[in-house]
Amino acid sequence: MAALALELGEIRLMLAAERVARRLDGVLQVQRALARLRAVGSTDQMLAKAPEAVCTYCGFAVAILWRVEEGVVTPVSAFSARDPGWDEKVRRFCAKLAPIQLDTMMLESDMLRRRTPVIVHDPANGAPIIRDLTHASGIGSYVAAPLMPEGRVIGFLHASTMKVDDILDRDVLWAFAEGYGYALERTILLQRLHSQGERIRDLVVATEATLTEIREAGLQISTASADLQTEAPPPVRAAIFSAPDSRIHQLLTRRELEIIELLAHGETNKQIAERIVVSEGTVKSHVSQILRKMHAANRAEAVSKFMRLTGKQ
Repeated sequence: MAALALELGEIRLMLAAERVARRLDGVLQVQRALARLRAVGSTDQMLAKAPEAVCTYCGFAVAILWRVEEGVVTPVSAFSARDPGWDEKVRRFCAKLAPIQLDTMMLESDMLRRRTPVIVHDPANGAPIIRDLTHASGIGSYVAAPLMPEGRVIGFLHASTMKVDDILDRDVLWAFAEGYGYALERTILLQRLHSQGERIRDLVVATEATLTEIREAGLQISTASADLQTEAPPPVRAAIFSAPDSRIHQLLTRRELEIIELLAHGETNKQIAERIVVSEGTVKSHVSQILRKMHAANRAEAVSKFMRLTGKQ
């Protein structure tokens, strides 16, 4: 009897050690999965790759990422280690029932309200979309976890090992979901900051060109008397001769119109600088702004668009 008790005790210790090992391994794999997703560098890729990362690193066979927006649930991406067409299958099933209201998915609604992960051992009693998906793919159980960084619902994850999912599977997905929610928001904020930075840089370049133009115009006025004896330069063929109702006037400033008119006549940056009495560097800045505003790859393309917009072609 004592030997039996000792044997049972050893078995319990072995099982406990196994659970601890699984839990530690799960934490490590979650860290690897999140590191992989953070490295992709874009919001779209983070959304597309999340289910694949869950399966590749966290021990699951299938996974789906869902977005929740204004009470409507939409599949964002899906992955199956066994079925290459799983993502398309999920989208096809969801298209039949779209729009999918969150309040029709009682289990998921309760999960988001409670802010806790769940294990589902009987998918047949779930929402129609989940019941159809699990039945079609032979999923007997699954785990789900909410994506709620800072308390704001942005979606949830479903995943299955295609075996009997247990508490450790639930906790691994929960750990991934928590980290992924914050990583996703961080990536979104970084992309917004990058976009704002680009706009600020464009504004700085435009402002610098304008200030340089004003400064050099002032210098020219102060020395104008010294140039009275020199031969006057030929008149500038300004862009004001283009059609007054042309869309080009809404796109470019008066100075930029003047410069592109001269570009259209084949003049170089140096010749333009001499005509409008500014530095060659200022002309280059204006030309860069013209190319950007007209979405032109080079001067020739910008001139071609200018001629077309002003009806000179």
